Amino acid sequence: MMKINIILPLFARVPSGGTKIMYEYASRLSEKGFNVQIYNCLKTPYYPYSKYKPFFIRKLISFFYDKNKPKPNWFSFDKEVKFNFINNISDDQVRDADIILFTWWALADPINKLSESKGNKINIIQDYETWTGHENLVHDSYKKDNITNIAISKFVYNIVKSFDSKVSFIPNAIDLLKFSCRKPILKRSNNSFIMMYSKEYRKGSEVGLKAFQKLKKIFPDLELTLFGVSDRGEEIPDWITYLQNPNNLPELYNSHMFFVTNSLVEGWGLPLHEAMASGCVCICTDIVGHSQFIENNPGMLTYEPGDYKSLLNVLKRLLSLENHELDLISENNIKLVQKYDWNKTINQLINHF
Repeated sequence: MMKINIILPLFARVPSGGTKIMYEYASRLSEKGFNVQIYNCLKTPYYPYSKYKPFFIRKLISFFYDKNKPKPNWFSFDKEVKFNFINNISDDQVRDADIILFTWWALADPINKLSESKGNKINIIQDYETWTGHENLVHDSYKKDNITNIAISKFVYNIVKSFDSKVSFIPNAIDLLKFSCRKPILKRSNNSFIMMYSKEYRKGSEVGLKAFQKLKKIFPDLELTLFGVSDRGEEIPDWITYLQNPNNLPELYNSHMFFVTNSLVEGWGLPLHEAMASGCVCICTDIVGHSQFIENNPGMLTYEPGDYKSLLNVLKRLLSLENHELDLISENNIKLVQKYDWNKTINQLINHF
């Protein structure tokens, strides 16, 4: 049985897109008969750890998790997937295996230095990860001779290709059985919107909130639901529903007509992908990270990132669409994302083993 080690920069107690993709790989490879172990690193180089969580605190928390052998409760794993906590990335911390999968640029250097017995090394590059700085080091992470680079979007692929001519492209996928259209859009609540909320500047939530507060004055019956991992921000008005770490995302998408994403930068845009598969009519920022959902999709409404007035204008136009137009856009969104299927993605990855 082929052994696969998946090394992550941290243990994700709450959902995040990049970690979710790696968990999908872990679980689906395990289901195919691979022996999969996930390693959560406690001392990831250059990681912006909170000053309130120094190493000994992280170590103590990891001891509690390791002793009780839990897996993150926000993801459903194949039962054979094993979890480990490691102080750092070194030969004595990681078992011998056939393949190493990892994500996050700062892991590339220590993983590149692991012995050959740890397995062939594959970097799943999910974004142009420069938002914490270190641009030159990020670029260097693409140049490791002993690492195969795989980009998850054409946007990321084109960046990495400037540094590694052998980079491969394997698109992200979602669970199309889980995220599907269960309620036709015209049977959903009128003027109902759903939007991801984050306190990270690059997610642009402030822009969305500003536009919706203006829109509410024009359309008093407007409904907006936010979801996210952060605590409810003080800037969120009382009329807006906020759900922290919801465990029923498919149902939430299916109970809303419209989905809005405000990201200033993205490697892929997983919530947008999920909302499209669920039949929502969507508005997204016109950024290259969303290009796979914008190109050849006339029903995707876009606006200038960071510009709440641009978003407001698009929202007004959206609410003026006829029912048959909404129905057509919903159907087109569902069809467009069917090609991003996990079976295809997993098989493409296995071809690199």
